[in-house]
Amino acid sequence: MGELLLNATLRKDFGKQKARIIRNKKEVPAVIYSKNHDTLHVTIPAEELKKVLKTGSNELITLSIKNDGESSKKIALIKELQRHVTTDEFLHVDLYEVFENQYIKTKAPVMITGKAKGLELGGILQVVARELNIKCLPTAIPKHIEIDVTELNIGHTLHVKNIKPITGVEFTDNPEAPVVHVMIPAKEEVVQPVAAVETTTAEPEVIKKGKEAKEGELPAEEGKQAAPAAKEKAEPKKEAKKESKSK
Repeated sequence: MGELLLNATLRKDFGKQKARIIRNKKEVPAVIYSKNHDTLHVTIPAEELKKVLKTGSNELITLSIKNDGESSKKIALIKELQRHVTTDEFLHVDLYEVFENQYIKTKAPVMITGKAKGLELGGILQVVARELNIKCLPTAIPKHIEIDVTELNIGHTLHVKNIKPITGVEFTDNPEAPVVHVMIPAKEEVVQPVAAVETTTAEPEVIKKGKEAKEGELPAEEGKQAAPAAKEKAEPKKEAKKESKSK
């Protein structure tokens, strides 16, 4: 049972500083949890872990654990893996021991097959769940859960309850939980053009209508505005003449 091999060495030193020293040696701090045995703290070569992960994160792993010259073996699955945000370096890995005759709860990745009918009509395929929770024996863990979306039309959703059954595997997610959905394409928003009047200022219009004034002359528009002022000056003279006739 278990085709992938990882060499592990028992460790007794803990803390952030010790973990940093382990990583500098190209090894990864790890913890092995078990229902039947005590928790073990070990180190695993980073390169070996990288090779194992290339085959899948839900594969059975045979751990060869060294402790003061002695070695023991355990079958385990990767429970959680921590990586550095920027460098992608392995920071820590959690594993848990499994037994051939005991059911376990784990996850399996979703693999989409076929082309949904709704895509021909402009729909958009959305994968809601990238992996699903399952319960099975360690030897029955599927590498992936195949889901055929060929019959999905626009607005249709495939739920957990619609997945084709797998022998020896129980889906533990909510049966009504969506897995894949064909979305209705969003309507394009029509942007109305802005009226030309709103973008034109009053000043350019005045310059357009008026004639270019020569140096020392008033523009034509300004001359028109000055005419009423001349009238106001003439009116007082007429009033003065009327007063002289009455005398």
